[in-house]
Amino acid sequence: MNRWIGWTATLAHGLVIEERARMGMDRACRDARELETGGILIGHYSADLSIAIVQEATLPPSDSRRGRSWFSRGVADLRETLRRRWQSADRTYYLGEWHYHPISQIVPSVEDFTQMANIARAEEYKCSEPLLVIVGGELSERERGLRAFVCPDDSKPMEFVRVDTEKSVRPKSAPRTESGEK
Repeated sequence: MNRWIGWTATLAHGLVIEERARMGMDRACRDARELETGGILIGHYSADLSIAIVQEATLPPSDSRRGRSWFSRGVADLRETLRRRWQSADRTYYLGEWHYHPISQIVPSVEDFTQMANIARAEEYKCSEPLLVIVGGELSERERGLRAFVCPDDSKPMEFVRVDTEKSVRPKSAPRTESGEK
């Protein structure tokens, strides 16, 4: 499992999900089986602030609740986890949310985007452009489906399109969706 790299169609936002974070999400999804699960995304931004680099995807806090088609992320120990990451030599911080849809079809719900809009506007998160990553059931033996969005507080969510490269540099033209659209 390699890192996941994507760009929005406008090329204004880039995303790198490091292998360690992807593996953490995959383990949590396997353990959850047919129930939804999730956690928060921790990392940092590139020097020019155009690329979010996700280094860690946490497990669900112990007070999280879940079912076959819903997940409510708890908050137990998250404040302490984020404090430790901020005070570490790497100085990483909250970037957004991730959760798992046990079915292969990955469709964000109205509730998903409403939650992200609330986070973008909430002072306590200090994150005006949170990420939303939704992981689906396994596509192959080695890979799960994944959709990722940036959810700015002043505009509609924008989906990242995965690019076929290990370089996290901005492509020369807008990435195309699977249907060929920009």
